[in-house]
Amino acid sequence: MLKLRVLLTIAAAAFAVRAAAAGDYVVIEADGIRIPSGQSVPGAQPLKLEDGQAVTLLSENGQTLHIDGPSNAAPDSLAKGGGPTDVPTAITALITENRARTSEVGVVRGENEVKLPDPWVIDVTHPGTSCVREGMPIVLWRGPPLNAATVAFAPKDRSWTVSGAWPANADRVTLPANMQLKDSWDYIIEISGHTAPVTVRLLPKSVNNDAMRAGYMREVGCGNQLNALLALYQKK
Repeated sequence: MLKLRVLLTIAAAAFAVRAAAAGDYVVIEADGIRIPSGQSVPGAQPLKLEDGQAVTLLSENGQTLHIDGPSNAAPDSLAKGGGPTDVPTAITALITENRARTSEVGVVRGENEVKLPDPWVIDVTHPGTSCVREGMPIVLWRGPPLNAATVAFAPKDRSWTVSGAWPANADRVTLPANMQLKDSWDYIIEISGHTAPVTVRLLPKSVNNDAMRAGYMREVGCGNQLNALLALYQKK
């Protein structure tokens, strides 16, 4: 069993994140303005941005909207059409978009293309960006050969470390549930001497359907996990 040697402490949030309602957008990124990732923004209300400020929003159908200041427009007025409102139709649209995008530029944002068995695992054999759902266990995954190994997981500054044994013939190992990762932070995974840096992106709980999760993954560069998530629907 993996043992947590040092626990992170986290500061209280600047303000509570409101649960998204129908017609709301969820903030993915904000530049120059204090709006946390996961904050809900009403689509019908003006969003004031000064010069130099910018936000990236995610709709309930998985579409993203980039707004640069100065602006005082409502997000709905800037979106290109309403798009599908039910998740299966939105997922179908995202599958079509993803196929077109990957055929034009290859692997999303230059990632090493790896076929994951599940959209919610972190690949320990390749560097890149990995998406983790807020409040859910972190699962590490490796492909064959599945030899017995040692594994360690730590932030880039090595301020704490989780380490333990990875049994033979096991392709996954779950990290302690009480780990507290930070969004957009860099971490290091070491498995039997092999090191893979990974940037962790935390999907807020307000990203609460698979269309939104797919849109988030596409925006932040979790390309292999995006492919694994969309593949679940292609099998249906």
